[in-house]
Amino acid sequence: MTKRRRSRILLGIMVLILGIFTFSITGCGNSKKIPIPTVKDGVYIYDDGNIIDDDVESQINDMLVDLEEKTEVEFAVITVEDLQGLEIEEYANNLFNTLGIGKKGEDNGILLLISQPDERVRLEIGRGLEGCLNDAKCGRILDDYFVPYRDNDEYTKGTELTVEATLNVLADEYDVQIQGLDENLQLEEGEDEEDNTIIVIIYILLIILVTIKFIISIVGDSDYHGGGGIFLGGGGSSGGSFGGGFSGGGGASR
Repeated sequence: MTKRRRSRILLGIMVLILGIFTFSITGCGNSKKIPIPTVKDGVYIYDDGNIIDDDVESQINDMLVDLEEKTEVEFAVITVEDLQGLEIEEYANNLFNTLGIGKKGEDNGILLLISQPDERVRLEIGRGLEGCLNDAKCGRILDDYFVPYRDNDEYTKGTELTVEATLNVLADEYDVQIQGLDENLQLEEGEDEEDNTIIVIIYILLIILVTIKFIISIVGDSDYHGGGGIFLGGGGSSGGSFGGGFSGGGGASR
């Protein structure tokens, strides 16, 4: 990539994100109420969209329990009835940080968010796992193991394979074995290098956005986030088992 092209890409990204900042703090657009699941101990799958077969849901949950016990990584799979007209990146990031997926201070959480009516999926990654699950790798996982099955309306199979492919990356990173995991579902070799300059700039801008929204939420109504932003409603997360992790927006959507 030439320096001129890289500069244009950076400028475009900054303009886009700054536009989002302006939109979120000036109150443009309608507020949205996102339903959030009531988190239960030992439960990592919340299939509100009713797209995962019960037997597969149980098998996946057992693997995610084993993952947390051996690595402290918290991996939540959440399906929704729809995205309430929001972009999946915004929905996933707010849902992730509201539930606090991952351990506080380690930020080792993962969210697989699926909306069948919107035909959208996202892997949202906590800051502490962005080294082993960078944006490019998450995109390849979704391209290889979710998108082909979504195209055939096989959401159970796509969810199962996506979770297992992600678990294999984590198993290699932490040098553990996950019970019931198909170790053959490995990610094929590919290009994982990313432009660090772009990542740093986006990360800084996202931190600024979160800070602005936090300040606004203190000054204004404590249940309201940023004018045209998001209400977080529904079941709530009280009594749940997630540890207070944070995501800065890393991951991939398809």
